[in-house]
Formats: sequence, C-alpha cells, structure tokens
Amino acid sequence: MSPNTRLASTPATAAPDWTSAACLHEDPELFFPVGHSPGAIQRVEEAKRVCAGCPLRQACLEWALATNQWSGIWGGATEGERRSLAQGRVDRGRTYELCIQEQEYIERRLSQAATHREIGDELGVGHSAVGRAVRFFKAERAAQAAGRGVAV
Repeated sequence: MSPNTRLASTPATAAPDWTSAACLHEDPELFFPVGHSPGAIQRVEEAKRVCAGCPLRQACLEWALATNQWSGIWGGATEGERRSLAQGRVDRGRTYELCIQEQEYIERRLSQAATHREIGDELGVGHSAVGRAVRFFKAERAAQAAGRGVAV
C-alpha cells in the first residue's frame, strides 16, 4: 500500500520508503474497514496481523501520527489507538522547535496566504505552535532592528 499524501515531504512528514512494507501487495481496503460489524472487526485484526510482521511498522506509525492520518490502520494501530497515542505524545517544545527550524517555509507559506492551521497540518504540528513561532519571528526581527537579540 502506498499512501496518497497531500503534503509535500518536509522533515516532519517525510514518508518511509514503502517498498519493503508488508502491506505493499495487500488489498488497500483491508486497511480501511468501515463500521463495527463482525466483518469489519475481522478485517481490523487481519490488517494488524499484516502490520505485526512488517519491518516498517514503527516508521509507518510515526509517519501516520506526524501527518495526522486518522482513517484506517497505520503501523498496526487503529484510528482510536493512534488518537490515544497522539494525545499522550504532544511535545510542545519539539513542535515549537520544529517550527523555528522551518522559518523559511512558514514565512513563504504565510506570504501565499496560508493559515496557521494549514501550515501546521503540512508540518505535522499544531496551529498554536505555528502561531508561537510566527510571534517569535516578529519579535526577533523587532529586536534585531533595535540592535539586540531574542532568546529562544
């Protein structure tokens, strides 16, 4: 299975090399069961068995979390399991640091009228981290204009 991403590859969203994925030659519908019927539950378990033997399982899960892939089975985890993981994994410092590192990208997207939410989705971070970074960029420019630096 090769994911159809709508995002350009950035350090936060670079997809693994799917060529060795265990799901590569499986029917993609297996990984996107609909509903909670016994058949759907059986497909979830079957998809998880495929994922269990995959050398890319952890990379797939990390990519799905970083790019907010909420539908389907990714890295052996269901939507609910990934949401639980994501809630416990929020690292505000890491996402803010990522935004600081992506200053050029963020400023370019802002000049193209992208919203903080769109940029956050593209980078795999929350929109509030983008907003904090943008405020930092503005403060840094003001401090430089005044002849002093800004501490991170």
